[in-house]
Amino acid sequence: MVLVIGLVLLILQLVEQVTRDPEGLAQYVGSFTSPADLPGWGNAVLGLVTVAASTERALRLRYSRLLDGGAG
Repeated sequence: MVLVIGLVLLILQLVEQVTRDPEGLAQYVGSFTSPADLPGWGNAVLGLVTVAASTERALRLRYSRLLDGGAG
């Protein structure tokens, strides 16, 4: 779950950054404001925890229906 939450928050913040400039992509799709506004240290901690979770998952080679898709 840590990996999924970290990736979702990262994607939300990246979309906000891409649509921030009113003369860029925002003029075509509108601007987006991320519902999660983390401070710099929060982003750093979330990034480290996400890297640790993805490394742990890769080293254990566990199967997850949520992350790997498929019905089972």
